[in-house]
Amino acid sequence: MRTLVVNALRLSAKRTAIGRHLEYLAQQWSMGPQPFDRIIFLSPAALQVDGLGSTTTIELRTLPTRLPYLLWEQWKLPRAASGAALLFSEYTCPLWYRGHVVVANHGIYEAIPESFSRWQRMRFTGVARTSARRADRVIANSLSTRADLVRFFGVPDAKIDVVYPGPADLFFEPHSEESLTDAARRIFGGRVPFVIFVGKLATRRHVPNLIEAFARVRAEQHFPHHLLIVGPNVNLLPLEEIASHHGVGLVMRYLPHLDQDVLAKLYAAADVFALPSNYEGISWTMFEAMASGTAVLAVDHPALAEGGADAVLSMPTPSVDDLVKGLTLLLTDTALRHAYEEKGRARAKRFSLAESARRTMEILDQTAPGSDPRP
Repeated sequence: MRTLVVNALRLSAKRTAIGRHLEYLAQQWSMGPQPFDRIIFLSPAALQVDGLGSTTTIELRTLPTRLPYLLWEQWKLPRAASGAALLFSEYTCPLWYRGHVVVANHGIYEAIPESFSRWQRMRFTGVARTSARRADRVIANSLSTRADLVRFFGVPDAKIDVVYPGPADLFFEPHSEESLTDAARRIFGGRVPFVIFVGKLATRRHVPNLIEAFARVRAEQHFPHHLLIVGPNVNLLPLEEIASHHGVGLVMRYLPHLDQDVLAKLYAAADVFALPSNYEGISWTMFEAMASGTAVLAVDHPALAEGGADAVLSMPTPSVDDLVKGLTLLLTDTALRHAYEEKGRARAKRFSLAESARRTMEILDQTAPGSDPRP
């Protein structure tokens, strides 16, 4: 018997990038034969994953707990996974686990320490660093992340593999004008032109600057556009207050979460996807917007060339002035916007979700022993 246990902690809550990554891996692995006899996703809460295939069974197992999830990961998970050939985990793993471990790391931000509070760094960085060092292998989602793991975490370059993510197939699907209008109507009350941001509202993503820049462009160009911001407000930004201060309180809408099928339509209906981040491991949401045929406005950062290359309009900084220039270019020059839409979709096709899942499984197979350890 050869068993793969997957730490599905981040699959159990509302799914953002990492939760979706685990969901997509489960779906892809279920559709073909795999080198493990059992694949078990362990979570502290009940799991549901739609779209699973029938070739390989993905077991979804719940380990209920009253402990904080960090303690669940460090205490209950290693005991449950102790008989497996390999444990696969995202970012962090049980530090005292005695078996073989692969950790996937999707970006660290020690290069911009000012973006995090001391508490945030204490709570996460130490565990993530020790997890990466303790793991048998580490999967990074970009060359930039691999370089950061070596530089800041002291992980040997030789034990890091790079596996790029890819957008899910649903983001490439065409949509009727009726479905796009219906999606926009549910958010704004009618079909209006809009700019969209999707992602965790981390400090490095400069969402307040985006709101101010959007307000300036709307006023200077007399645009009818609205602004949609989607993602967890982890820093409790006073978004409505900021929008009202800049005169766009009535045309900005914030939603902490949207399901993927709705989000795919909103990407496609938007004129511009804006990601004013000055540091990313690599952006899933950027790939999703590109696949949806939406022009992308970004800010130059180390991993941008790996993902977006020349298929996105990149500004030098996330300053309000630079974001005003970028938004103005894309919203006033229709031909330029369409050119970025076409280049973005073509670029997104180079990043395959199926290949990402296949390559991840290949690394897990190469790392795990041939069978589960004896009791």
